[in-house]
Amino acid sequence: MVSESTIAMRQTFQVQYIIEGANNIRQFEVPRFKDFEIAEMFDYSTSSFAQGRALDTYSKIIVLMPSKKGKFVVPGATAVINGKLMRSNAVPVAVKAGVPGMNNINPDDIDTEEESMLHPGDNIQDKIEKNLFLRVETSKNTCYVGEPLMVTYKAYSRLNANSQVMKRPSLTGFSVMEMVDAYDGKPEIEKLDGRWYYTNLVRKVQLFPLQEGSYTLDPAEIESVVHFVKTDEPANKKRSPSMNNLNATPMYPMAVDHRTILRTGPVTITVKPLPAANQPADYSGAVGQFTLAVKAPTAPIHEGDLVKIQVTVSGSGNLSLLTPPVVKWPKGVDTAEPSVKENLNKYVFPLSGSKTFEYSFAAPDTGNYVIPVVHLPYYDPKEKKYKTATSDSVTMHVLPGVKKTDPAVGTLVSQDSGIEPKYYWFGVIVLAIIAAIGYQVVSLRNAKKKEKVKAVAPAPVKEIPTPQQIVAGLLKNAKLALEGNQQQVFYREVQQALWQTVRDNWQVLPSKLNRYHTTQLLTEKGVPADTIHNFSAVLDECEWALYTPDQSTKSMEALISKAEGLLTQLAEMKV
Repeated sequence: MVSESTIAMRQTFQVQYIIEGANNIRQFEVPRFKDFEIAEMFDYSTSSFAQGRALDTYSKIIVLMPSKKGKFVVPGATAVINGKLMRSNAVPVAVKAGVPGMNNINPDDIDTEEESMLHPGDNIQDKIEKNLFLRVETSKNTCYVGEPLMVTYKAYSRLNANSQVMKRPSLTGFSVMEMVDAYDGKPEIEKLDGRWYYTNLVRKVQLFPLQEGSYTLDPAEIESVVHFVKTDEPANKKRSPSMNNLNATPMYPMAVDHRTILRTGPVTITVKPLPAANQPADYSGAVGQFTLAVKAPTAPIHEGDLVKIQVTVSGSGNLSLLTPPVVKWPKGVDTAEPSVKENLNKYVFPLSGSKTFEYSFAAPDTGNYVIPVVHLPYYDPKEKKYKTATSDSVTMHVLPGVKKTDPAVGTLVSQDSGIEPKYYWFGVIVLAIIAAIGYQVVSLRNAKKKEKVKAVAPAPVKEIPTPQQIVAGLLKNAKLALEGNQQQVFYREVQQALWQTVRDNWQVLPSKLNRYHTTQLLTEKGVPADTIHNFSAVLDECEWALYTPDQSTKSMEALISKAEGLLTQLAEMKV
């Protein structure tokens, strides 16, 4: 077996040949590694007891370093085991150019094998503190409500260790935008305080504060198993990584696995309220740098045509939280709520791109219709002042409608039947009058029958569902997804249940269903702060789980229990 199947140039990795339960091992022959250099080789033996009997395990461990890029096969070894010649399996490996920045790094500067050696006098805890730790970095620690900040959680290591995330950080009080598509665990190289480390990204996000106050980011937590090798060899004795020095191995090596829990330290973010001085009366929470444009159709518009007007906000800042700017529509134009399309680049900080609000309506009567200049007030945190993005006015020219002829009617009238066309129309009118009279007679009879039925049978009483019944209906699909272990469906259904409750309870328009406005609304409606906190926490957990699949069933059960309690509280507050 090999420690890694994909290796960077100038990076060492371990090949381990394992024999279990053998009483007699002879003629163990290591293959020739023509595409690698042997940096180290030693034997390792252990004994364990299972079901009342001892099980001996013998391992030949070889540390290799690739000499060139490409795809190679690590050959198997041979040995005579209990009198029988046996060969181990071969393992393919790929050698790449290396992670960015590694080509100019001396392997001795980030030698995980050497750092993982326990020499006489070494202390395990000291080794870990110097060579394995978690860090949280923030772009700033003080910001305004709505001003984006970047938070990065990373694990740094110079040791031979296996780690897994045990607790993801809570980011309550913020709207969260993930800056990576997936956390694949691939290491990078980074220099910190003059030393090179392998780093793994735990989480990288952009945060948009929703309310003023002081927020402490919960720590990330990982569990690591560090694979130390204890030796009596002095720490200052150098080993030569060449094939001619196979005996340059530690004296009496012994594997020591040490389990440890790593956590990030607490980080506090202070969120300041936006300045009240000079704040525009129509300000709606935009923070960043923005431009505004209104676009009308370029094709001719005829009376009755479906017209689509696009209002596009471009720039950088809290784009995901923006609501539609106020548009003063001309008289005769009746629009519904706009559809929203986001084109965001989440990989850059601050968040940049555009957000388009598209309005649809039927073209009014003929004439000229002017959509006046649209304004978007916003706060610029760089210049620390309010500004206003404005669009150009747009004029629509509505032309008379295009009349469409019915080919069937034209054919009927033009047929040479000997009857003048005016009599056809007279017949059509007479038939329409007869049909209307018949419809009225039937309607009156049905109405009388219904009145008789109403006089006999009382109207049924409509049952008002309890909050618990409402919540059960909202989470029905989520529970089915939980039973089927459909994680993506489960977390989306829980999210949908939260947004639907807010929408139904307080008649919130779809364009207002976002973190910023929902938090403000719940505060205005007198919802307790703990409930608002739990609302954001459940949304955070759903968002995180959708980016990091393979959550445990236990986590999903805990979340749905939390969601049930939260939704019941909100349902009881329904106006």
